[in-house]
Amino acid sequence: MKSGLIFKALLLTTLVAVIGTSLKLFTDNQAQKAKRAELCGKSTQLTQVKPEKYDKNGLKEREGTFYRQVSFKSKPVVPVVIFPEALDGKRWSKVPQSAIKFLGKGGDGKSLGEWLSPDYFYLLEVPEGAKGLAFGRLCYKNGDATVYSIRKWKEEGNKISINNKITLEHPTPLPKINPAHILVNVGSDEQDVLGSVTEVYFMKERLRIPQKK
Repeated sequence: MKSGLIFKALLLTTLVAVIGTSLKLFTDNQAQKAKRAELCGKSTQLTQVKPEKYDKNGLKEREGTFYRQVSFKSKPVVPVVIFPEALDGKRWSKVPQSAIKFLGKGGDGKSLGEWLSPDYFYLLEVPEGAKGLAFGRLCYKNGDATVYSIRKWKEEGNKISINNKITLEHPTPLPKINPAHILVNVGSDEQDVLGSVTEVYFMKERLRIPQKK
């Protein structure tokens, strides 16, 4: 009888602890999400932020700013900066919304396993003469925009495979993919619309990726 009471007490304690931990994780996640959304909602565009000075690329880095590259068959590699604090509006221009097309939702398996929901992917047509791209941080999911060079694709029904790695369910009809396109993943929240919420810019001067210290 006594051992039964002890077991019930332990079970109740464990249940309370699990519920408490789950509620804390949920509350923390919602608070972080609200904080990011508030930050993005109050922030001016990256070309309207006025830092004390820009670096040689006409940008101001922040903690977490990092660089990538995208490549094309018929033109040079284009460097990409993700999550800068500010951009010099005299050197950087916003990519027109007409150059951005929603491609579909899906993932490479890893993202689906992490978020338990599909990611949202866009085709971005890199403007003629662009020698650098810049992306703002996602507002509604914790993370940054991810960019991919498009090496090959295969369409089957309402699905498309990119680089034999990323499988997407796409709308009909499929936007035409051309050699100037790159693929952009803006995470698993459809509110992080590329071009409006998640800002994207280009410059026609050479973007130099800083050497790691």
